Amino acid sequence: MDLGGRQLAERDGFAGKLRPVNRLDRGTSGGVILAKSPTAAGMFGRYVKEEGLGKVYLAMARGIFPEEGTFSQSLDDKEAVTMFRLLFQGRGRALVAAFPLTGRMHQIRQHFRLNGHAIIGDRRYGGDSLPGYDGFLLHSFMTTLVHPGTGDLLLITAPLPEGYRAQLKELAGQFYPKLLAELARIEPLRATASDPA
Repeated sequence: MDLGGRQLAERDGFAGKLRPVNRLDRGTSGGVILAKSPTAAGMFGRYVKEEGLGKVYLAMARGIFPEEGTFSQSLDDKEAVTMFRLLFQGRGRALVAAFPLTGRMHQIRQHFRLNGHAIIGDRRYGGDSLPGYDGFLLHSFMTTLVHPGTGDLLLITAPLPEGYRAQLKELAGQFYPKLLAELARIEPLRATASDPA
């Protein structure tokens, strides 16, 4: 039984297997949606493929960013679009909200690298090393979808890991509380294709 399954078993008496509806790259922190049954996994999987998810990632990357923009270089000969909005700039680094509108493999990581803004700690795509941090500074912060069975809007948020918060506090300094308040106002954009990784 996986970790989520153990937690549900302890809390609700659930003894089944959880199935991932979406995935994250190894090294990316954040929320993953899990289904409790093969039927639910199929329903959610079809929904994600047909409708997409609303997704917000937080990326800490090097360089100076404009207030907002779009990266739209094709990846593996397929259309790929990532919109972004600057949240904080300082010390040659920035915290950016990234909104992937398509779902290509390593899309955000590749788009940031291709535009000279490698994600901190993402050594595969040119990021600086980040000693003492397990992964890199890309976090799946918020995911939305309409429940395919009930029609209810689901909003899944994932708190920042402690190490990410420490990096953010170092970047923002005295502006850290204001930056946290800004994070609470972010709204996701709907993706147009499922995220394969």
